[in-house]
Amino acid sequence: MTRLHILAGTACLATLAACAVDPNTYDPAPAPPPVMDDPQAPAPQPGEIAACGHAGATEVSLRYPDGWQARLAEGARQTGSGGGGGELLGGPSQPDEVVATDAQPVAPPMVEYPQSAASARQEGRCEILMDVSPTGTPEEILTACSTPQFNASVYRAATSMRFDPPRRGGQSVRLVNVVYPVIYCLDE
Repeated sequence: MTRLHILAGTACLATLAACAVDPNTYDPAPAPPPVMDDPQAPAPQPGEIAACGHAGATEVSLRYPDGWQARLAEGARQTGSGGGGGELLGGPSQPDEVVATDAQPVAPPMVEYPQSAASARQEGRCEILMDVSPTGTPEEILTACSTPQFNASVYRAATSMRFDPPRRGGQSVRLVNVVYPVIYCLDE
């Protein structure tokens, strides 16, 4: 039976599911090459990736959509809706948005392993780039995956996430440029 193992101590969501990785502990460094002197070391199988811990497997790169890098470089914007309006009274302006690339959800994503990828025994790595509204829901979601067949699944998962945004001046503020990694790993 095929199932997904979970990385970084998260719990398995279903028989075929994906794992959300804590960005604070995720290390995208390539896995060490297999020890060729060890005849017991299994050779990597087609579709396996190094991010899933398969020695000697391919280190995948993500396919970033247009605008991803520009959006990350933009940072927080001062918008004026809910920014306190202090500048009108001679006081400092408060940001409506806080850059929070490493914000953690209070409700992790409900990720499903795409059936086409599971059937093909294909693993994958993705990142979700999103803003989070003051109510804690993801908005303006972009996904970058190692193979396109994971994009729709990780996008749907992003919409299920919930955050507890910080408060400034008694008001919740929008989080911008939250990046959340998801790794799809198959396990026998």
